[in-house]
Amino acid sequence: MLRCHEVTIQVPGRVVCDHLSVVFEAGQVWAVLGRNGAGKSTLIHTLAGLARPAAGSVELQSTDESARGARARARIVGVLLQIEDGTYWGTVAEYVLLGRFPHSHPLMGYSRDDIEHAEAALDALALTTYAGQRFATLSGGERQRVRIAQIIAQRPRLFLLDEPLQHLDLAHQARVLDLIATRAREHGAAAVMVLHEPLWITRSCTHVLVLAGDGTAHCGPADEVLTRERLEHAYGCRLREVDYGAGRSFVPDV
Repeated sequence: MLRCHEVTIQVPGRVVCDHLSVVFEAGQVWAVLGRNGAGKSTLIHTLAGLARPAAGSVELQSTDESARGARARARIVGVLLQIEDGTYWGTVAEYVLLGRFPHSHPLMGYSRDDIEHAEAALDALALTTYAGQRFATLSGGERQRVRIAQIIAQRPRLFLLDEPLQHLDLAHQARVLDLIATRAREHGAAAVMVLHEPLWITRSCTHVLVLAGDGTAHCGPADEVLTRERLEHAYGCRLREVDYGAGRSFVPDV
């Protein structure tokens, strides 16, 4: 679905990812891991076509991503950035319906099908009672849920999510990850998410990409890539591996 071929990503003064080759395929849920400043957000921007790699190529469905029109790409790729500029003064329902814009008719606007997708997304994120409330009046966690509902309504085939769990309590973290995993498992979507909590990774993710912060990256199936030694190198701290029955997690050993 999305292919990186020999991709090198740079930020001022250093290389955060050097000659990365990886394919993100339908049905897969990827976690992107690494310490602060390792280049996780920059990677998401590059995969989304919002930034160009210093070298290599990012191809969407065997077509160079830079050659796709924005509206056509938005019917396939849904992007959640960590920081959203500006303030939206419309209602929650109107904000979520914007996720259907790439699918709407240029002259006739939103269809009944678009409205139903938006309503279903509101329900999935437990936001139906907020539909008429102004987006700008919500708390940080509520806004984050609305932003995710917009992407669920968009129904992309590829989710690129930069810290989708920020501001969310534990119950809503679980709900969001279950929604994304279900889209991948039952509807053939793919997801690439920047995450920080190893507990959720072993619960919801099939694959992992670890940015070590020195230009190297490790990627592959989660049960192969997630090792204590590799994560200690990536995060720069000692970790303890914990087996909690349903999987493995890692906690700081301090």
